[in-house]
Amino acid sequence: MAGNWFPADYKEFPFKEGDLLTTEKPEGKYSINKVLRIDNVCLDVGQSISIQGQVFMAPEKDCLLIISMSYGEQEFKSLEEINQAVKKGIWKVKIGHIPNRAPGAAEGQILIGHSPVKQEELAGYNQWKELFSQGKAGVF
Repeated sequence: MAGNWFPADYKEFPFKEGDLLTTEKPEGKYSINKVLRIDNVCLDVGQSISIQGQVFMAPEKDCLLIISMSYGEQEFKSLEEINQAVKKGIWKVKIGHIPNRAPGAAEGQILIGHSPVKQEELAGYNQWKELFSQGKAGVF
């Protein structure tokens, strides 16, 4: 049962694993980002979590979603170019894994497609997950 310590927007995410997303960057170019995993993480009273480099201690039992995503290169000039890349399944990945809070992961994202997550896409996630479970990694 979730508490009230984490804000409500930390507990919801409008996309699902495998969703392909895009955002327009100030330079006018687009990239393809992919939702790799959505973890529902619950903390007991007194457990801590590192968020954006700051450690927080839970005053009550509560849960949040951690959204693991890969981020693509800003290589597309239009949504049409992105749609073609999604159909072909070809784009450049710039960052293979970043663990985010739900509001940060969703901000400005537009759903452009879906592609099942492949095991080889989870290398960075698996490494992070192991460190996170040991209290040695955090969330952005």
